[in-house]
Amino acid sequence: MVRHVVGGRQLGQLVRAQPVLELVRELGSGELLDVGSGGLGLADMLDSRWKVTALDTAFDDYGAWRRGRAPQTRATRVLGDVRRLPFPDDSFDVVVALDLLEHLAPPDRPIALSELGRVARRRVIAAAPAGAAALEADRELAAGLRSPPPWLHEHLANGFPYPDDIIVPLRAVGVVREIPNESIDAHLRLTRRELSVAWYLPTRLAARILAAGLRDDRPWATRFLRRVRGGDRLPVYRSIVVAELPPIAASISSSSSAASAA
Repeated sequence: MVRHVVGGRQLGQLVRAQPVLELVRELGSGELLDVGSGGLGLADMLDSRWKVTALDTAFDDYGAWRRGRAPQTRATRVLGDVRRLPFPDDSFDVVVALDLLEHLAPPDRPIALSELGRVARRRVIAAAPAGAAALEADRELAAGLRSPPPWLHEHLANGFPYPDDIIVPLRAVGVVREIPNESIDAHLRLTRRELSVAWYLPTRLAARILAAGLRDDRPWATRFLRRVRGGDRLPVYRSIVVAELPPIAASISSSSSAASAA
């Protein structure tokens, strides 16, 4: 009953979603693939200008923070594997994978990134906890918990990529930039609270209000979440890597011109 009232969103999800929503919205409109969305995802924080497809191996609530029945969403859901995306090349304007790579074995990460680039037309956004300091922060979290959640066990078992492990494969797709996200201190503070019984209701209520603010693109929600993630001060827990693809039409035109000249 409490979960139904306060909603399934968590502040930790919104901390990484807010800058990604900005990156999506600046493109205006189109088709978006949300890979590893879980039961929740980006769809309900975007307006009708975006047609969203959500892909995951299951939709029983994102990240296994609290297991439950998958909530309703306006996204089209597809069961699938990021290593073998069931879509043709250039299917989506934007392809997003938020905190997915750390749940894959290291050899599978370049394959997944290649697949993200294959099905994208305009932009790929891949975000993940990255680097030794971020992994050490999660080890510290686990050591302080009587029963660490499954997602945290998975983090420690797989390890984290380094930023270059994301950047280098995406350079094969287009021009790449990196955006730091969530200071490590803020990550530790927020995650401990979200895993605490005492903070369960306040953090869920805050997340519900902030999710509505993000959906309506309210500046106060952006400002608040920036404070929650510690102003993205270094060292950060997460890297958001953005790859800009060359326009398809321009590529086709250039190829045709070259062929005619030959």
